Amino acid sequence: MKEQSNKIKNKTAVALGFFDGIHLGHRAVIGEMIKASNECGLVSSVYTFCKNPASLFGKSVEVLTPNDERLHILNEMGVQQVVYDDFEKIMNLEPLEFVEEVLVKRFNASRVFCGFNYHFGKGGTADSQVLKDLCGRHGIDVTVVDPVIFEGEPVSSTRIRKLIKQGDIIKANNLLGHRFGFSSVIEEGNHIGRLMDTPTINQKLPENLAIPKFGVYTSIVTVEGVEYAGVTNIGVKPTVGEYKPLSETWLPLYTGKDLYGKKTDIRLVCFQRPEKKFSSIEELQSAIKKDGKDALENLSRMGVRSI
Repeated sequence: MKEQSNKIKNKTAVALGFFDGIHLGHRAVIGEMIKASNECGLVSSVYTFCKNPASLFGKSVEVLTPNDERLHILNEMGVQQVVYDDFEKIMNLEPLEFVEEVLVKRFNASRVFCGFNYHFGKGGTADSQVLKDLCGRHGIDVTVVDPVIFEGEPVSSTRIRKLIKQGDIIKANNLLGHRFGFSSVIEEGNHIGRLMDTPTINQKLPENLAIPKFGVYTSIVTVEGVEYAGVTNIGVKPTVGEYKPLSETWLPLYTGKDLYGKKTDIRLVCFQRPEKKFSSIEELQSAIKKDGKDALENLSRMGVRSI
């Protein structure tokens, strides 16, 4: 649910952050907020932004979860309202202005939650201690949630992006608390897969998505509400001479109708092999068949249920 008005009437508990990936660290902050809202009869709320604030300062930041996916995950977690704001509209507010204009006037906040490294206000100069001090003037309780540590390091979106680029999807998924992937519309391809008896679904990657290491992945593909085993190639299809990154997935056990034009969800489970240029279509066909068999074996071994 998104904000319906500029002023929220009921008292709220608010989690602050961009929350890209909604990883284990983010879930700790949001989970504490939801728990408090349930205990105190507050409206559970997340205040976030349409774009990563870093992108407005000349940094190119790839996203882990597009806005629609963030909203879906937050709703599944039980957040009652999610407010996407335009960071440019509030970026020059002084810290006290942010507290008074956003948290007091817009949210009617009673409790506020943030991560250990949260910063706000003009130039991002105010930290969580300043937030506590300023909110205290208005009777707002602030909870700063400690980092979640995984294998000796804090869980962070930056760390997860690096793992995805390295192809370490298993560890990335562990840090996320859910499987990395994307949803997009299936487009018509060149039909080479159909000629090889391995018809594939072709999808463009969402804009600014963190691009995984090029190669073949075991995947779970949701087609019209049903989960299927998949083998997904992320890359540039060097064998057939296409060099723009895209996703191409074969569903070894799918026997249904063509899916052109349907929005389909792909979730990566593990990395199988690097992208490779084959000397012939026959060699490519043989490799795809083996990839499909390996994907089914991977899912079975990992105890992942699918068709």
